[in-house]
Amino acid sequence: MKGRIPLVWMATVAIWVGSALWSEANRDLVRSVLEELTKLLPLIVFVALLAGWLASSRLADRCRDTLNSRPLQAIVLASLIGAVTPVCGIASVPLIAALLRQGVPIAAAMAFWLSAPVTDPGMLMLTAGILGWPFALGKLLAALVLGLVAGGVTQGLVLRHPERHWVRREVVAADSAPCDLRQRSRFLVEAMSTFAMVLRWLTLALTVEALVRTSFGEAGYSILSTVDSLWAVPLAVLVGGPLYIEGYAALPLLRGLIDMGLAPGAAMAFLISGAAVSLYSAIAVWSLMRPIAFALYLSLGMLGALVAGWVTDGVLAW
Repeated sequence: MKGRIPLVWMATVAIWVGSALWSEANRDLVRSVLEELTKLLPLIVFVALLAGWLASSRLADRCRDTLNSRPLQAIVLASLIGAVTPVCGIASVPLIAALLRQGVPIAAAMAFWLSAPVTDPGMLMLTAGILGWPFALGKLLAALVLGLVAGGVTQGLVLRHPERHWVRREVVAADSAPCDLRQRSRFLVEAMSTFAMVLRWLTLALTVEALVRTSFGEAGYSILSTVDSLWAVPLAVLVGGPLYIEGYAALPLLRGLIDMGLAPGAAMAFLISGAAVSLYSAIAVWSLMRPIAFALYLSLGMLGALVAGWVTDGVLAW
């Protein structure tokens, strides 16, 4: 694990230096990344402390045993919690990291990971005010179904390939600490390990996301309104992740694009793909999951956004 730390930080610094030399517009990239990290720092600290507490208590063992013995109920519960809790994509990353380190089943984690960033009570109300209640409720339903399907598919693959490891070894390494360690030591080791892991990967993820956004600007969004509705949905999925902007800021922009002719299904696909498989979330998922699990995460998120978009257009047309 220690060998990976300098590689991640070196990659981040290399992007900072290269972007500053490449374009004047990117010279404020470091400042913007540090500002975002500052905003997220209380959350990262909270999750690190939560991870330490879980490691030093018996609650994680009881939760893990319960979820492992009832995988279907765990998937449903994770999807429901994810669909209604105010956890954005980047906030779910450290939360899931802490849970995975304590052995929470990968199927429940996948269900929560893909459903949680899509919507929450505040987003539901704002979406209804800007795009209407049918669109807002459809998005909520899409988040729930996406979590259920993702969890179900993942659980099926886990049962089919029980020998396969889905989580990176270094993520669960802290769980292998000797049982005779004092509770306080376990708390400190787990909290510090989680904090360091989340901080370095979130820094890289935020750097890449900021670089893509400043390089492409909002020109990529306006292209969506000029494409035929059938192809606008897959294009929205491809644009939604790399060029994602924060969900609350995206709503007024999408309202304007819909007025310009953008299909509602493309707007739905854009919001879901941008929240569930955004660039910074994808990089963070890569830090936790093995390649096969990462590919599954991307595939489920993008296919879910595609289906949600096409179903939205189909229902409106009907």
